[in-house]
Amino acid sequence: MRYLCLFLLLCCALPAQADRITVPMGPLPDAQARDWPAIGRVIDLLDPDRGFCSGTLIAPDVVLTAGHCSGGTARDAPDQQLRFLAGAFNSETVATRRIVAKKRNPAYFSEGRHTPDFDIGLWLLDSPIQGVEPLPLGRPEGRAFALLGYHRMIPFRLSGRTDCPLTDLSDGLLTVGCSVIGGNSGSPILQARPDGRYEVVAVTSSQDGNRAVAVRIGAWVREALHALTSH
Repeated sequence: MRYLCLFLLLCCALPAQADRITVPMGPLPDAQARDWPAIGRVIDLLDPDRGFCSGTLIAPDVVLTAGHCSGGTARDAPDQQLRFLAGAFNSETVATRRIVAKKRNPAYFSEGRHTPDFDIGLWLLDSPIQGVEPLPLGRPEGRAFALLGYHRMIPFRLSGRTDCPLTDLSDGLLTVGCSVIGGNSGSPILQARPDGRYEVVAVTSSQDGNRAVAVRIGAWVREALHALTSH
């Protein structure tokens, strides 16, 4: 399936035309927003108004996000002023950490263009976040998912829905019927386990009309996470 993808890039806003046809997801109620401390956003301390991405803590010092938010390879050192704000809620955060390394799937942009199937990456933090349970990884099942993250219309309030209908599923991608705009890149796609806990099954990459295109969790993420946490 071919997608007309409008990138939700870290430093760029969506085209104005896309804004006119895309209604962003609204903020979660206050009590519900505070239930997701493992989900956060990045901020540039020297330029707080620049574009940003969302991310999810999947290990005490590792954040899962989109590949186009994550630089080129593990040797790419991000700007010293970049911070991950876990559980950002208005002027509060559960924790703030500096991003010390960025890594993305090497297959992303391998042909010199955006390739949604591999648009996934990781941020390594300068120290573990204690007291916040990282979200586990899973594989998609069922027909409805949650999409939670931060976007540029409400940058410091967690927004999203827990009832995004599945519209397409392939080996590498998952598409749900919830709208996304700039800042939503890296937002987790979540599914509820039988015990009521949630797990991350995909990462928001781009949009196809009013649908969110997300990259499924695959072998690269699991292997890269193991490499980062085994030292």
